[in-house]
Amino acid sequence: MAEPLIPESRLNVTQAAGLHAALMARAGQDVTLDMAEVTQLGALCLQVLVSAARSLRAAGAALHLVNVPDKVLAQMTAMGMSPETIVEGQE
Repeated sequence: MAEPLIPESRLNVTQAAGLHAALMARAGQDVTLDMAEVTQLGALCLQVLVSAARSLRAAGAALHLVNVPDKVLAQMTAMGMSPETIVEGQE
């Protein structure tokens, strides 16, 4: 099992390209994203997560979001999403 990917604490517009690159570097394999240190999740990075989850599912792999802080869960909810809707594609 690969090491979890640990993103920046503020996943805002300036981090979107780096998050995308880090996720795509693991294309075709299961990816665990450890969100424990994340304090902000912006809409563009949320879109990156949704897209990565779809791409991974299409390749027979999966995205797993773990240790998602309550503050980030609230930000996801405000944008109409949850960890489950992201990883399972239940938009």
